[in-house]
Amino acid sequence: MTLPRRSLLSLGLAAGAAGLAGCAAQGGQPMPSASSIPAAPSASGQPGTPGAAPSASGTPGGTPNVRLGTPIGDGSQAPSPDPQPNQRPITKLAKGETPPQFVLFSWDGASGNEHYILDMIEAAASVNGTMTMFLTALYVLPESRKKEYQPPRRPAGDSAIPYMSDKTVRRTIEDISIAWKYGNEIGTHMCGHFQDPNGVPSWTSKDWRQELSQVYKLVTQWRTFTGWDDVEPFPFDYTKECVGARTPLLAGRETLLPVAKEYGWRYDTSGVRASAAWPKKDTYGLYDMSMFQVPFRKNGEILPMDYNYYVSQAQAASKGTAGQRATWKAEHRESLEAGLERSLTTNRAPLIIGNHLSPWLGGIYQDNLRDLIVEFGSRPEVQLVSHRWLCDWLDAQDPEVLADLQSR
Repeated sequence: MTLPRRSLLSLGLAAGAAGLAGCAAQGGQPMPSASSIPAAPSASGQPGTPGAAPSASGTPGGTPNVRLGTPIGDGSQAPSPDPQPNQRPITKLAKGETPPQFVLFSWDGASGNEHYILDMIEAAASVNGTMTMFLTALYVLPESRKKEYQPPRRPAGDSAIPYMSDKTVRRTIEDISIAWKYGNEIGTHMCGHFQDPNGVPSWTSKDWRQELSQVYKLVTQWRTFTGWDDVEPFPFDYTKECVGARTPLLAGRETLLPVAKEYGWRYDTSGVRASAAWPKKDTYGLYDMSMFQVPFRKNGEILPMDYNYYVSQAQAASKGTAGQRATWKAEHRESLEAGLERSLTTNRAPLIIGNHLSPWLGGIYQDNLRDLIVEFGSRPEVQLVSHRWLCDWLDAQDPEVLADLQSR
């Protein structure tokens, strides 16, 4: 089943909220605050057979059949007794064998209006691909219960991003379940997305412990906070499912890492790596899966996140003319295609691409991403995978083979 192309013009930034769900401006600098950003116009390497897609209404239409298990906690979760569907088999490389080209599409916030994330899930499923959803935990909390969120250094209920409507909170809960059933990973993008003063860039490890306590509370107790008993529970236990993060603003990674180790996480993708390289484990035993730059314009480089293009092209403010938007759309697409070609023709370092669900500039980046997911995933040498799956693949390789990849 195929989802129709939805109009993006009706989705404003404040309503969608997910567009503020965290990245850095070009060069790794924090992005502007919510108030300063204008509202957007409303193993074998072979691709698999197309998967069934979510229906246009957002209800599962051919969604993989997943058995729910015994409810835990307040019933917000009923972890499936079966393995997660749609996971590629893990294969070991022989010494000297060329690795697949892994591409990791990920979504900060992982929410928005009109079930829009299902469009991307459908695109990935059509080429046997999976992705990572970095869920902003605040997006499963109704605004009427906002004081349940107790952020570090700030009063209860405070947030730098807007709370969503009840309708969108319900959508988010439903869509996250569908995403998992299609094999996608559910990580975290934290909660309040605070800048300094007293924001993410200056948080201590103690602050991160407080924030993460709220992440797990909100996601695992959404039924208590919403009061909804007619929504299916998550088919996973988030305390086990969540094994990695991207921080808001790509900030605070140094003080987060020791806390991430305490939680048993396996990776982090919150920094900026200097060059295209295979992920290595840091001193805390986590894989550094931070993004690295890709070609942009003539002799330029940019971090492959939609917001960074928005800053570079339109200063995160201009709507641009129709001609400018066409040029910017072409530049974005050419940049990501060039990033893939560079990885393919050099060391085949996994290409990590960060995204949001905000239709900046009339949705030019989202239109590109929907198409590029299919374009990239259709190439026989490319595999679209999640961060967690890549951790599994890396851990399964012989140490000598992995060390060779990491030395390139």
